Amino acid sequence: MGPTGRTWSWRAVGGLAVLWLVGSLALVWLLFGARLAALTGIAGPTGTFVVAGCYEGPEDTDTQCRGTYMPSSASSSAGAAAARPILLRSASGDLRPGTRRDVRLVGDAVFEPSPIAASEFVTFAGWTAVTLGLPGHWLLTSARRGRLRNGENYVFVWLASLIGAIALGILTLPVAWLLAISRG
Repeated sequence: MGPTGRTWSWRAVGGLAVLWLVGSLALVWLLFGARLAALTGIAGPTGTFVVAGCYEGPEDTDTQCRGTYMPSSASSSAGAAAARPILLRSASGDLRPGTRRDVRLVGDAVFEPSPIAASEFVTFAGWTAVTLGLPGHWLLTSARRGRLRNGENYVFVWLASLIGAIALGILTLPVAWLLAISRG
């Protein structure tokens, strides 16, 4: 196989690596994006949630509450749905029936803006992005050099990136707290 065939194969590996990285980012956005925006209070129509009853989620340890979502007057003019039964995910604390909470609507669930939950989600999103993206990065650097790189150092890069994700989550806490205060 001549140099042209070898170059072509590494270009294919580079293309696969780019697809891997784009897919990793898309998956992280699908898993964490909307919920993170709602937890920080950045996105989603505002409204009030009235608790009907709470239970612990079957697949996770979060407390989930059933109840009624009523859009605020600003959200009503923006085209949010009228009052309807809905699920409050990741409820903070043990909520009694009749309790009212200010929430953000995302899809078919509502979320209570919470700086601590937003910080946790940034950390989990960082862990997921690093874990999914590192193989793509390894393939991309291997393709750029035209040979497979030794993967041993990537274990240390992965561990350092996980520590960086924790630090990013901690740094997000005051920002999310300021957003929660400024948005009410």
